[in-house]
Amino acid sequence: MAFKFKLPELGEGMAEGEVATWLVKEGDKVNEDDTLVEIQNDKSVSELPSPVSGTVKKIVAQEGDTVEIGDTLVEIDDGSADTADDAPESTAPAAVTATTAPQSGGAYEFKLPELGEGMAEGDISSWLVKVGDTVKEDDPLVEIQNDKSVSELPSPVAGTIVEIVKQEGETAEIGDVLVKIDDGKVHESTSSAATGDGTDSQSTTPAPTGGDGVPTISDPNKLVLAMPSVRQYARDKGIDISTVTPSGNHGQILKADIDNFNGATPAKAAPTAPKTEKTAEVATTKSTGQAVKPYKSDQPELETREKMTPMRKIIAKSMRTSKDIAPHVTSFDDVEVSALMDNRKKYKQIAADQGVHLTFLPYIVKALVATLKKFPEFNASIDDTTQEVVYKHYYNIGIATNTDHGLYVPNIKNADAKGMFQIAKEISENTQAAYDNKLSPQSMKGGSITISNVGSIGGGWFTPVINQPEVAILGVGKIAKEPIVDENGAIVVGKMLKLSLSYDHRLIDGALAQNALNYMNELLHDPELLLMEG
Repeated sequence: MAFKFKLPELGEGMAEGEVATWLVKEGDKVNEDDTLVEIQNDKSVSELPSPVSGTVKKIVAQEGDTVEIGDTLVEIDDGSADTADDAPESTAPAAVTATTAPQSGGAYEFKLPELGEGMAEGDISSWLVKVGDTVKEDDPLVEIQNDKSVSELPSPVAGTIVEIVKQEGETAEIGDVLVKIDDGKVHESTSSAATGDGTDSQSTTPAPTGGDGVPTISDPNKLVLAMPSVRQYARDKGIDISTVTPSGNHGQILKADIDNFNGATPAKAAPTAPKTEKTAEVATTKSTGQAVKPYKSDQPELETREKMTPMRKIIAKSMRTSKDIAPHVTSFDDVEVSALMDNRKKYKQIAADQGVHLTFLPYIVKALVATLKKFPEFNASIDDTTQEVVYKHYYNIGIATNTDHGLYVPNIKNADAKGMFQIAKEISENTQAAYDNKLSPQSMKGGSITISNVGSIGGGWFTPVINQPEVAILGVGKIAKEPIVDENGAIVVGKMLKLSLSYDHRLIDGALAQNALNYMNELLHDPELLLMEG
């Protein structure tokens, strides 16, 4: 018998991950705690150890697959009997009145599901499969674009693609067949609405009803957006989650929706008027208005296409999500830091003698902590589900770190309670861990605000994107020698540090942001004041 190792929770809010690399193969013998696989999510790459000793029997999730918490990754023959939770789940909802006659065979017709409240149609943005491809259940099939988002639709069945019905660039309405998949099963025809004798065929099993007696209809083709914990919560209550009306962003079902469910069938989106001709309008994103139609070129022979890496796709999704959620504004400033440079020069060797590499970043971390204490709006998050501002009473400063395998943001925990040398040491340790792909999920959780430093590679002002769910990010540019007017009116050479502060305009206004920048400038200009305040 085989032990089924399932994806565990990797951290707060981590509902899924991508299988980056398998470190074992089928037939390998493993000991308890041997590393099995690397799982990548939008914050880190985690190595998962084996919970048992045995022989790798079957690798279920392949490299590049996206898996949710609770999905089986690998089967390991450990000599034990299968556990009860390996048995298939029973389907509680009974069948409703049958209005279609079964075919003697044929393909499964995957139809456009509801993508969110009021979404009656979508454009075929990109097919991720072609005719003849073999797909597994939950493999991504197609990207659908509507006026709010791009949704990647997974396959509800395993099988072979036999026909792509809707082509890229076409518009599909809810219920339109997108693709036909041969899954080796008998399916009902969508072309007839009654049985051969013209009379309705009645099911002998009544449909489940809610508290008001209205039949609750389960739609197996409906795309349900919900966290795994919410899905489990619905199963525990005996509720078919596809019948629950969502209240979350982009049609996501929340735990409160399960609690408020009364058994009534959710209202369907009103169908759009029949189309008389194809339009040439381009679908746009809600926030930017930029075209998101499939890329077309007049010279494809002079271009090369490469698939985005899993990490690049995660970064792209995170950046777009942040821009969609938060109205970004960026304030720019610079500060004369000659005294700070002298201070670093004075203590650099002392730090080195203790094995610490002292850069300018620890000074900026200390200045940022003092600024957060004085302006708590920057050390906060917005809970859109309750319309509340969550003020944080801890100071975990994230440092954006660019590596060959992606962008990571480990944070300095409780930076307010640490000295300059300790902060410098932790920055170096986190940076090395990021380069080595060894960052733990815990090191990237619970951030207050992020620092993005492009000064080390010669950058100046820029417009950094907020690291959700934070509400601000500080961009640090280079220190440049520039002519300035000193307090005596003389023109002298100043050493000017470029700062760019992006913030969420839902919470932070321009005047508040500039006041925060002014205070930070005072601290960076006078390191003695910084050490007193920080």
